[in-house]
Amino acid sequence: MANNIKADAQNGGLKTKSKPQKVGLALSGGGALGYAHIGFLQAMKEYKFEVDVVSGTSMGSIIGVLYCAGFTPIEILDLVDKENMNKPLNVIKLNSSFGKGFFTHDKLAKVLEKNIPHNDFSKLNKKFYCCVTNFNNATYKFVGQGNLLKEYVIASASIPVIFEPKTIGKEQYVDGGVMQNLPVKPLIDEKCDLIIGVDVISVPNQKEVKGIVNIFLRSLAISIVSNTENWAKKCDHLITPNLENYTITDFEKAHELFDIGYEYGKAFFEDYYKNIDKSN
Repeated sequence: MANNIKADAQNGGLKTKSKPQKVGLALSGGGALGYAHIGFLQAMKEYKFEVDVVSGTSMGSIIGVLYCAGFTPIEILDLVDKENMNKPLNVIKLNSSFGKGFFTHDKLAKVLEKNIPHNDFSKLNKKFYCCVTNFNNATYKFVGQGNLLKEYVIASASIPVIFEPKTIGKEQYVDGGVMQNLPVKPLIDEKCDLIIGVDVISVPNQKEVKGIVNIFLRSLAISIVSNTENWAKKCDHLITPNLENYTITDFEKAHELFDIGYEYGKAFFEDYYKNIDKSN
């Protein structure tokens, strides 16, 4: 499995720093596929690897904010079960008006409200950024400060058409993955010495694409992959779990996705520390 771990091509292999001063972790969007992030975080915990800054897009933003709020990876997985976030109909709520999107994020809002007692980026245990797309002026931005934490996390996960846009102030925001699915930029701006990216989106070969939903989801995935290529190269390490047998709507397979992320995380950290030992 370690052969599937990609590093910046310029490095020619896993880049190691025995004592990086500042470590950043970027968690991509990917709907249900993002549950693999929880497994990666669990492996990171077991290997006692600490990060200083976390950035997330869409599901990566949801997992990231819970982690930065102090939840352990296992507690996040337990929360998925407890809040029935492993069932699609419990993750989403049908919108009474289809004019802006088929579903609302009311249930996500309740989960965040129930489990994070504040709404301030500065009160998180770790520095956190989430990526959102401004639907009005077709730009994206990373938000890492202010007292609208939950609003921006919800916006970051609002896939257009599927979910209604999130209005913040006078602007409408949608899923950050529309323009920036692998949120590396804030980690560069934070001058992180070591940047790790976990990207759960891929577009495997498919002989024939059938059905409107499948056509839409594949089109979305193709667009997402194309906007991450250049940013992926800026990671010191890029972990890409093989999730080609799963889709962004496989919420009921949360534990399987956790296990895959965990195995890839273990493989990565095993290689990481081996390379450090060799360099010392």
